[in-house]
Amino acid sequence: MALSLQGRGTHIGVPLPLILLEMTLDLTKFQLYMEKAKPHDDPIIYSARGKICGIYRPSAENFLQGILLTDDGLKVPAQISSDVATKLKANRRLLTVAQVWKCYPRTNPPLVELVKLKSQAQTIQDLKRKGVNKFRVAGQVEAIQDQAVTVLIKRNEFPPKGQELAFTLTLRGDLSSDAVGQFWKFNVQREGWNWTITSSIFVAPTPEVLKQQLSQRKRVLSVRVTEKEFQALIAYAEKYRKSQTQVVRALIRKLPTYEPDS
Repeated sequence: MALSLQGRGTHIGVPLPLILLEMTLDLTKFQLYMEKAKPHDDPIIYSARGKICGIYRPSAENFLQGILLTDDGLKVPAQISSDVATKLKANRRLLTVAQVWKCYPRTNPPLVELVKLKSQAQTIQDLKRKGVNKFRVAGQVEAIQDQAVTVLIKRNEFPPKGQELAFTLTLRGDLSSDAVGQFWKFNVQREGWNWTITSSIFVAPTPEVLKQQLSQRKRVLSVRVTEKEFQALIAYAEKYRKSQTQVVRALIRKLPTYEPDS
């Protein structure tokens, strides 16, 4: 069955494995999303993020690159965004006091991307309350060997020029060998530079099996829009040289991630 976008008798057909849903199309809310289309077509949202505490020390050559002195004494290569750099330059005191950061980790090789300054570090109890050193990882299990689980993470949006479209994380823990190729979610605790799995949840089978399941579970998403909204959709597609189907699919991707019934 197909998605039906209705605008006074106009229909666009797009296969979609979601339950029947009625909603109003708001182009202004997903225009930016359209401009950052996904570089992969997996019906899964990949993720690797958490919080870390430390002092950022920029390098002399590039303020956006440096090291993070963590609360437990590690020196880890680090990168910051231009927005974070602006805040740090405006308040240099933040470079001398440990802060809590929203962080995207890399393990091969070690690196942390500090993407948001959360708050100044306080007591150990406060750090625990803030969830520091706890991470959530969602991706495809690439390998399992000797208490090490390698997880493939794909970018959900096109990264800045020069950055990779995919990378792997190595986590401490174990899964059944059947998990290789499957999509899993992990809660992870950082201990030094060991990333230990504290819990894991199966999300979906291998991409091949998942696509087969999706083809058998196609249902209808009904999106009702006004004539004005429909004409705005057409105008947007023409302006950015996108097909109407591409625009609709971008809207669909903002809906919850598909997870098969248990």
